[in-house]
Amino acid sequence: MPEVIEQYDMSVRGKNYPGTEYFPYGYDAAYAVALALNASHTWLRENGSALRLEDYNYVTPEMTQVFLDQMDNVSYFGATGPVSFDKTGDRIGLWVIEQVFNGTDAVVGYYDPFSATFTWENSTGIIFADIDGTSVPIDAPLEVVIFHYISLPLYIATCAFATAGVLAAFAFLYFNYRFREKRVVKLSSPRLNNVIAVGCMCCYASVYVFGLDGNLVPSRAALDAVCKIRAVFLTYGFTLLFGGLLTKTWRVSVIFASAGRGDTKRVNIKDQHLFAIIAMNLMLDTVLLAAWMTLFPLKSVVLNLPEPPQDDDDIIVVARADGCDSRHLMVFMSVIYTYKGMQLLYGAFLAWETRKVKVVELNDSQYIGLSIYNVFILCAIGAPIVSIVDNQKDFVFAVVATFTIFGTSVTLAFVSVPKILQLKNGSVGHHATAAPPHVQEKALAVLPSTSSMIHTEDIPRIKAELLKKTEEAEQLKQKIDRAATCLA
Repeated sequence: MPEVIEQYDMSVRGKNYPGTEYFPYGYDAAYAVALALNASHTWLRENGSALRLEDYNYVTPEMTQVFLDQMDNVSYFGATGPVSFDKTGDRIGLWVIEQVFNGTDAVVGYYDPFSATFTWENSTGIIFADIDGTSVPIDAPLEVVIFHYISLPLYIATCAFATAGVLAAFAFLYFNYRFREKRVVKLSSPRLNNVIAVGCMCCYASVYVFGLDGNLVPSRAALDAVCKIRAVFLTYGFTLLFGGLLTKTWRVSVIFASAGRGDTKRVNIKDQHLFAIIAMNLMLDTVLLAAWMTLFPLKSVVLNLPEPPQDDDDIIVVARADGCDSRHLMVFMSVIYTYKGMQLLYGAFLAWETRKVKVVELNDSQYIGLSIYNVFILCAIGAPIVSIVDNQKDFVFAVVATFTIFGTSVTLAFVSVPKILQLKNGSVGHHATAAPPHVQEKALAVLPSTSSMIHTEDIPRIKAELLKKTEEAEQLKQKIDRAATCLA
């Protein structure tokens, strides 16, 4: 030891080393390492280990663990006070408590973790209180949790529109029942129209549950049920609404395709067959929903929204809102969206196939096409908007409710309004009929009066064209009569 001190004196003699307040901490750190190494040397010898301190190469896990264990046991009073370490390697020592006073740091006390006692310095005259001296200042930012709920006036307004839609669907049901024997209604399959009306009601009803959150339903279990009901209403509503439209158009397509091929065998597709198709789609919906709700049920969750801008650094505002979530949510939603999207595409195909059918009562193809276009546009616009501003509860609900009510109402209007207008105006459809021969002759008799436009030599050609159109009209009339017989 004397030799070490002599070497140290010789190395620093005549040199000026500026002092620093961290010198004592460096001394205590070196001393703690020395104690840990000494203890490790003793432990290795007493436990019969073949390892020695000089064998340490920074990659020996056994030696590293020995060092860590012995460092945990180091405890001594050093230049900076008591020195020891906790299980995480942090030092257990005196805590110095400081406060900014008149622009400078002032020590106001100490905390001894070994005895769990505070020692206060009274010489500074500092009082732990705010400027007015009436309250203790906070030692951490204050966290304020704000729940974002859907505006009650907005919810009431959307429910009012949805209720109006439900009443309109009920009115359509009554119309189908009241005038079910009228040709304009009978040929349009009133029972399938009733299915469409019920599907519209389900879509309207989904608006009610989409607006429910913790503000109106405080029970978390009830909110779990609300999440499940949302999925059920929209899924079943879509199947009933578009299922009725698609099956009607499919029947018209099959009948007129058969007539176009000249088949003499009567095509008999009754409403029961179409109800069976809709029932199978409902069963598929039920299987998908049951698997989803059983394996990974939808549950209400509290969502953390982006923090709003803060003006006060001492306050942290945490924005939260109620939502629905489940494991593999996107998987099940992708399956349902794909399945429903394929139905829409098939409906578009049927609408195109029956576009030339001239019997208004039998043909909803143009309305299906408009309905599909309507749903596609609303989804294409609504989905990106909702995903971008999903932290604004009122706006998201307003977009979803508006698009649901508007899309359902437009589809219901496409199906019901033309029939109501036809019945009101006494129209039974635009039937193409063959013109009798005497009508042809009368039509040709008018032609000479327009000799300035038509020459005499053109009359044979016009007669041939008129005869061809007459034959086409006769064939169309036979198709119409055959279709009306199948639907009767």
